[in-house]
Amino acid sequence: MSGIEGDGHGVETWPVKCQRIRVRQVIGEETKQATVRARIIIPAEKPPAEQVLAAQAQTQVQEVRIIPNKVIVEGRAHLQVTYVADMPSQPVHHVHGEVKFLESFDIPGAENGQDVFTQLTVEKVAVHLDENDRTRRLIVVTIIIKIFVKVTETVEVDVLEKGPPWLKPVVKPITLEEVVAFGERQVVVSQQVDITEFFCGVKPCPEKIIDVIADIRITKKEVIKNKVIVEGVIILQIIYVAKTWEGSQPVHHAHVEIPFTEFVHVEGARPDMIVDVSVVIEDANARVKNHCEVAISVVLQIRAEVTKEIKKNVVVHIMDDPRFETITLFLDKVLAEVMRQVTIRDTATIPQQKPPAQKVLDAFAVACEITETEILTNKVIVRGVVTVKVTYVADKPTQPVHAFEVEIPFTTFVDIKGVGDNDARVTVMCTVEFIAADLENHRNVGLNIVVRVDVRATKIVQQKVVICLDNNA
Repeated sequence: MSGIEGDGHGVETWPVKCQRIRVRQVIGEETKQATVRARIIIPAEKPPAEQVLAAQAQTQVQEVRIIPNKVIVEGRAHLQVTYVADMPSQPVHHVHGEVKFLESFDIPGAENGQDVFTQLTVEKVAVHLDENDRTRRLIVVTIIIKIFVKVTETVEVDVLEKGPPWLKPVVKPITLEEVVAFGERQVVVSQQVDITEFFCGVKPCPEKIIDVIADIRITKKEVIKNKVIVEGVIILQIIYVAKTWEGSQPVHHAHVEIPFTEFVHVEGARPDMIVDVSVVIEDANARVKNHCEVAISVVLQIRAEVTKEIKKNVVVHIMDDPRFETITLFLDKVLAEVMRQVTIRDTATIPQQKPPAQKVLDAFAVACEITETEILTNKVIVRGVVTVKVTYVADKPTQPVHAFEVEIPFTTFVDIKGVGDNDARVTVMCTVEFIAADLENHRNVGLNIVVRVDVRATKIVQQKVVICLDNNA
């Protein structure tokens, strides 16, 4: 508190009360859909393709640059494609490739030194053989990536809580999320997996690891004194060459989930505070250790920011005075973060043009896509589609391997107070947590799928406040 003389209103000293707060100011945000196309050539040492089974894409941000009023995001997509070889025995093979992409976002007010949050979501991966390529070695891949960019900066302002009465200050109660502190930490999560034991002898032992596709899911975040506890699951798709007695070395993939619990030191954090956590996979590696055992190592970069909700009476309007200024804060208010698990039981029918099945080899999710987000008053309805690829052994004497693809729709909803107006922004992501297939009869395959749907609702609120330009006045 500082004493300021009345400036013509007598010698009485009037109290002026200012308080410094630290808040995260939203400069701007934007979402774009990018279509990335790539061509993968099957190398000469591998056989040509009879049909493509599946493709998976893992995206990664390589560089984010801010120039005045604009954000440029450079990234790459790592592609994994499995296909049935154009050979009588129809073995399954694997190729991979990489493609770079670049998008720019118009964010008025963006400038170097501010914080940028980016989120990449693979919405769809489409793959097919190039019909004009007679060698059957050219695979065309199209990826649809949703890119979300938000620019923020942490600002310290001296808000005016009490001003001289002759300047007619208007006092109003407001609610703010004040930034307390943030912390970050790099950790290594390691685990050893015995393929035979882990998959109950269904999958063969690995001879060589070809590639590792990694994703992450945060399941819990908790604030304790001076620390943030983060729990999650690392989801790995390990592509490997199998070790077989016949020496044919077919390509297999193993779906492995590794739970982890880590912490980040954040000085000043308390259990009653709000935490925002981001976890980035910086590296994922797997190697064959001995016989059927695979050693897995994943490097994570964890960042946690702790805020607390404060309610205070501040001056929102005052007459012109060189000691004070009225500014507008653009604040990102989280309305809710809700997770839903959707269990799907469905039956997929093998297309008539394909032979009946003797047994199912594998079923895996090619994509999980949100097709519609309907926002009602205090409610969000989510509709999506899980694309599943099923590989099976045909019921023929030669036992060729075949595959077919099926789309399984799902619907769920979440209750979120405050959504339904034009200002609320809803972000929805879906992840296939579990999938299993069983042969019901020669032409029908039963599917059990568990889909995780994450819904986050935020709203940028504008708050006018009067700040003290000279707190020592």
